[in-house]
Amino acid sequence: MSGTLTIEAKKVYRQPIGSIKVIKAQRHNLKNLNLAIPTGVMVGLTGVSGSGKSSLIEEIISQHEGKIVLIDQSPVGANKRGCLATYVGVFDKIRQLFAQKHRMHPSFFSYNSHGGCVLCKGVGFIEMDMNFLGDVKIKCENCGGTRYKNKFLRYQYRGKNIVEVLAMTAAEVGQFFDNPEISKATNLLQEVGLDYMEMGQTLDTLSGGESQRLKLSSRLQNQGEFYILDEPTSGLHFADVAKLLKLLNRLVDNGNTILVIEHNLDV
Repeated sequence: MSGTLTIEAKKVYRQPIGSIKVIKAQRHNLKNLNLAIPTGVMVGLTGVSGSGKSSLIEEIISQHEGKIVLIDQSPVGANKRGCLATYVGVFDKIRQLFAQKHRMHPSFFSYNSHGGCVLCKGVGFIEMDMNFLGDVKIKCENCGGTRYKNKFLRYQYRGKNIVEVLAMTAAEVGQFFDNPEISKATNLLQEVGLDYMEMGQTLDTLSGGESQRLKLSSRLQNQGEFYILDEPTSGLHFADVAKLLKLLNRLVDNGNTILVIEHNLDV
């Protein structure tokens, strides 16, 4: 608020390598709109509420179906069983490392399989239907919320059991395991500013901004795609906005196009 922190303007601007065209857009507030959106650069779309931003996005997606990737703040998944480690593809590797050390099957280190608590079925809580009120979640008294059968918690890898590993942040997991696949996945999370999250955090508990950045993390290596981001800085701390801009610029430098719908004119 004091103005001491600002987003520095670019001194050198990229040159477009082409364009995609929108022809005679007439959706809602749009009246026979024709425009060409440059590709190979980052494009900003801003305007007051009701000016037709969302309508234009719908029109772009409609006219270029299959060529546009919309990355919004919708949940990554509503499944209470999926976790961050599963999404980035490291949970299988972690279970394999535990299994190899103790000569057991990897399914014993999965809360969705043989390792899961029999009472809560591996979710860590019991859900009570309160009829007209919202459902109430009570920590499972059998596993104490760990989601695992207690007998499997005595098996450790480098002094930690599977529950303790899942309670570690992405940054900590990257340092804990000497494995290139795990390091690569956690480094991607660090680049999108999600290295503070616990690897066992379920996907249904992520905020809109976290979900959006997690989707971006899986696309950092892609090239030649056209991304649309709907208000990506909404609800983000100023420091996280800077991280996001760095990430978006990296995507563009890799040969992608980004169209950002944003109310923050500094961005």
